[in-house]
Amino acid sequence: MGRQIEQAAGERFIELYGNLLAHVNTEYDIVNGIETYDDLREREDAELRPIRNCLYEEDTEQLIADFVAENPADIPDDELEAVEQWTDYVFGEFVVVRHLAEYAVFLDWEEPPQAFGVKAAHTPFSAHWKEKALPLLVSQTALLPFEGKIIIDGWLAIQPVVFGGSISTDIDDAYEEAKHRFDIIETLPASGKEAETSDTEQLSFYMKNKRNRERYANEIETLTDKSPELERIYHEELGKARARSLGRELRDLNLNEAYFAIYDERIIASGISEEQVQQILDKIMPADKGNHPYIYHFNP
Repeated sequence: MGRQIEQAAGERFIELYGNLLAHVNTEYDIVNGIETYDDLREREDAELRPIRNCLYEEDTEQLIADFVAENPADIPDDELEAVEQWTDYVFGEFVVVRHLAEYAVFLDWEEPPQAFGVKAAHTPFSAHWKEKALPLLVSQTALLPFEGKIIIDGWLAIQPVVFGGSISTDIDDAYEEAKHRFDIIETLPASGKEAETSDTEQLSFYMKNKRNRERYANEIETLTDKSPELERIYHEELGKARARSLGRELRDLNLNEAYFAIYDERIIASGISEEQVQQILDKIMPADKGNHPYIYHFNP
């Protein structure tokens, strides 16, 4: 289906949302001459923006509840239920971090970070920005539940901010944490319940990169103290991380194929076969830690 809801669904949303905005205008008299959806359709988006902004600046939930209760546009009950769900909106500032096949990912990187899978309702995201522009800061953005999806209402403010250096790293870290803790949220309201993960999955996430290892050092220590198997996984992941840089170093030395045992980021044994390295480890490692070193196959 892609990153945009189907055309028929988009048309339903536009009419429902337009009726809601017409109701907001009658309540606050923001733009003269707009009392119905038909009145609203004749105006440009720029003229309607103050009405839309008013919806989120005032008591949003009450405005939606009053509209549903009064039903001035005589909307059928099943469609009115869709409007009623908009009280579960999320409004604010987001960083658009990814374009995936089914949606764009909008990241709220405040603690705890949350990532939302968002579809366009009527104007495709490509009309707002190019994919290579990501990550992109957008503000005054409304995320709304609609027919089982999360959509934006089409209005957002793109902020001219260039993310680089440590900020870009922080965004990536927040996105990875959001996925790990909550998955990508695809419906509203968000449950707020963290995804269930095993100790092994949790440790693997903490060990994923140097930033995580430094950030979650206390959590890593707590997990590795829980069982010998988690301690083994810790050393395995640490060895894999060291192997990535070790491979580059060994290629610079023009070495031939070999095997290296890495333990606590140090090379403690080497040989021309894995069996040879394992025999050395059996002799030098404590009995209960013989499977802790990571054996790296260097093959230039």
